[in-house]
Amino acid sequence: MRLDGVVLLAAPTARSRAYIQALVAADLLPGKVLLLGTESSQASSSPPQCWEGIHMPDHGESIAATCARAGVAVQPCEATTVNDEQVRAALLALTPRLVIYSGWGGQIVSSALLDIGAPFLHLHSGWLPEYRGSTTLYYALLNGGQPGVTAILLDRTIDTGPIVARRAYPRPPAGIDIDLVFDPAIRADLLVRVLSGYVSSGAIQPLETQDAAIGQTYYVIHPVLKHLAILAIEQEQRE
Repeated sequence: MRLDGVVLLAAPTARSRAYIQALVAADLLPGKVLLLGTESSQASSSPPQCWEGIHMPDHGESIAATCARAGVAVQPCEATTVNDEQVRAALLALTPRLVIYSGWGGQIVSSALLDIGAPFLHLHSGWLPEYRGSTTLYYALLNGGQPGVTAILLDRTIDTGPIVARRAYPRPPAGIDIDLVFDPAIRADLLVRVLSGYVSSGAIQPLETQDAAIGQTYYVIHPVLKHLAILAIEQEQRE
């Protein structure tokens, strides 16, 4: 199904590859993919896999290749930051009804871009409002909890926009690459669920607004803590 007016704002990242592959697998095809930067050549692809019903990305297939096999139009943009004026001009020309944001990690979407007249849907890897900020999946694992993903509409501060959907996921299996495979896959899974609802209702309906005073903001996890989170997964699955 072609989702006219829906633009995937993508970058050459594991997350963007997971998003477009999951959308194609679910037959939820964005009207256009605006692809920032330069996509490097990929390794050999492998057959699609699923875990707990979740589509696992094949990082051997490029975004361009996925779009080509599904007939999704790709508009390249040389910008290497989401706030480059080229990006804003390209989005204004596309007149989207909804933008799925999947830029580079660590870049904050500017007010000028948010003001183009379309909502920006972002899939945050963390249960909001409790887990704001970066690498929150690892903090959830260290705290003995389940990984969560929250779909929000971006606003002018970090991870505080209206909540569209939330979902808890099983703790990852031992040996999986959490950053390259697991984290992008669970975000992509919730994206598919949100867009399925969008098709049914014709709109993105926020569930609740956030109280910025609730929750905690986390910062990029220290490598030692990250390693401890991975060891905890391996230990619990040996028991």
